[in-house]
Amino acid sequence: MTTEPKEHAVDTETYPADKASKWEIPLESDQWILSHNALRCEINSMIQALGTFIGKVDDDNVPQWAINTIKEWWTSHVAHATDHCKSEETVYKPMFSERFKWPAEIDQLHDALNSVKDKVQTAIDRLNADKNTLVAVRDALSTYEETMLKHFEVEETTALPLMRAYFTPEEIS
Repeated sequence: MTTEPKEHAVDTETYPADKASKWEIPLESDQWILSHNALRCEINSMIQALGTFIGKVDDDNVPQWAINTIKEWWTSHVAHATDHCKSEETVYKPMFSERFKWPAEIDQLHDALNSVKDKVQTAIDRLNADKNTLVAVRDALSTYEETMLKHFEVEETTALPLMRAYFTPEEIS
């Protein structure tokens, strides 16, 4: 863990950071990381697919089925990512904040994600038969991926280890 639990303590007398040893599942197999892995894969797979498709399509010949598919994928991905972040903000953050200080950087990264998500949405909305619009979507998704990966890194190296230090598996399940 890169975070010292006591630095984030709310009340060490009532809520000591002594529960990490109760977690039998390794950190890398935690459901939080598995959820992040699913989102990582969604984003990266689309970036890779777009890169391949861009190399195969003519300049002004992006088929409508491809545009529709990208838009449908984005709608599904946004629903998945929004649900994930909403549960962090409405369930976990309030619960965790009773025992440890929620890392402010996570909130800052949620705000940054919303900003880059909006840029991807704009690029998606502008998709048409022009191959350059595919390039714009891929580039916007690459920026979105960078921000999302930073967000995951912060959660996985701060909030997740803190959760395991301050809560038992039974309290989280």
